[in-house]
Amino acid sequence: MKMGIISEERDWITDELKNKLEQNDIDPILIKPSKIVNTLSKKGIKFEHNSRNLFDLECAFVRNIGFGDEMMHRFDIIENLSHFIPIINPTQSIQDAGNKYRTSFLLAKNEIPQAETIISEDINKILAYSDKFDDSVLKPFFGNGGQGLVRLKGRSTVTKLNTLNTFKESNPAFYMQKFVNNPNNVYRDIRAFVIGDRVVSAMYRESDNWITNIKQNGTPKQCEVTREISKLALAAKEALGLYYAGVDLIESETGLKVIEVNACPSWEGLSKVSEEDITQLLVNEANRIVKKHKMDKLTEKYVR
Repeated sequence: MKMGIISEERDWITDELKNKLEQNDIDPILIKPSKIVNTLSKKGIKFEHNSRNLFDLECAFVRNIGFGDEMMHRFDIIENLSHFIPIINPTQSIQDAGNKYRTSFLLAKNEIPQAETIISEDINKILAYSDKFDDSVLKPFFGNGGQGLVRLKGRSTVTKLNTLNTFKESNPAFYMQKFVNNPNNVYRDIRAFVIGDRVVSAMYRESDNWITNIKQNGTPKQCEVTREISKLALAAKEALGLYYAGVDLIESETGLKVIEVNACPSWEGLSKVSEEDITQLLVNEANRIVKKHKMDKLTEKYVR
């Protein structure tokens, strides 16, 4: 059995997946999306990587397809490959999770609590809402790891206007959320890791700064998976159509709210405080997806 790991770069996650697949007698195939060749001819359709036929894979994990204009082409390639083998996570869901506006819209459509959000290209509307919110955060539509966030609290109108103009230079529109103060008077949020129909583990990410991401020097701490965490994280994962997800939650005076849904989440930090073997659980889920895919194909053939 062969399973692919699609990633332009190798990191802790790709190596962890590779090692765990090997432990399960599965041959891990590392695939750089920039090296995939799609041939379309009278003989049919082929997807190859280093002369290897990708149709031989049982499934493929998507981890990192790189950055820049080539991302759209690579998404198209992987989306088309998904007509033949299961892709984990689905490419449409990855795109929805990678775009904060799409994520917020899907959360709102499914009535999932999140911080009040305003999206607009109109700088005057954003300026007015920044006064209404009192404390607010500008976020780029795309990006992760806490990069590109701008907090507007305490800035004068002139300073806010200058900040908004600077932000607009590198962003097509404004995505602004009301800042949620933690009722425990600490800088922390919660990363809940969902696989299939279960939140397998969770952690607090604590910091001396309001940006709590692990990549921004946040510290992982154990967090009990409560009924509220489980219900909200599962709902967010389902709203985006993901097989597994890292759901970021913030505590508030009125309960938990979703901050972000990650379709290609890291569990390096979480693994340091979790009692669960997250990678093994993810491999188990991949096996379940593969079996379902085969059954669906058999059923489709039988019905025909």
